[in-house]
Amino acid sequence: MVIRLPESGSKIACKYVSNPVLLKIPEIEGNGVKFDVRYMLCVRSVLPLKLYVHKIFWLRFANKSFSMKELDDYATHFTVMNIQTNAHVREIDCANFIAMFNEQHSEHGDKWSTVEQRIFEIFREVFHCATIEEAPLGIGSCLSSRAVYAADLVLESKNNRIQPKLLEIKFSPDCHRACTIYPNFYNQIFNLLFRGVTDDQDLADISA
Repeated sequence: MVIRLPESGSKIACKYVSNPVLLKIPEIEGNGVKFDVRYMLCVRSVLPLKLYVHKIFWLRFANKSFSMKELDDYATHFTVMNIQTNAHVREIDCANFIAMFNEQHSEHGDKWSTVEQRIFEIFREVFHCATIEEAPLGIGSCLSSRAVYAADLVLESKNNRIQPKLLEIKFSPDCHRACTIYPNFYNQIFNLLFRGVTDDQDLADISA
């Protein structure tokens, strides 16, 4: 099956993160579950680049302890549970997650604050690269334009270091979950993008 994939056109392959950072959940036995992290990014300007990140992030969790033994087990390897019929969607807010993460992983010297700075560096590099060239090779500049993106990541454990791995960035994402859990979310985004309010503690300027 894999050998015949080129017959249907060109493909881009991505190496699977086989050693993800896990989070131990009390009610799930094993070494911990796989999870991904979503941050919301706001672009207020392209030239010069004015890029902001909302520091309240969202999490998705697998429902089974991680293992490489059963690669076709959805509940082990995937974190998007809301599309599965009768699947449990686990909710842990970012404050509780940070406390759990630091308790479980700080022995490696990687507290969440350190990992988060690595994540922000990735975002900065991506958007600097995306705005080097003018449209259509890069993101075009328009003084009246604003944009919101969602960035999804997993964390990989490599050489006793936690390294974020960017999965994808989505333009104009669905923010229903963000608004449900955090009702002030869009007020903050609107104030930043259209009123220039940049002193909100939940928003960070990562342009440079």
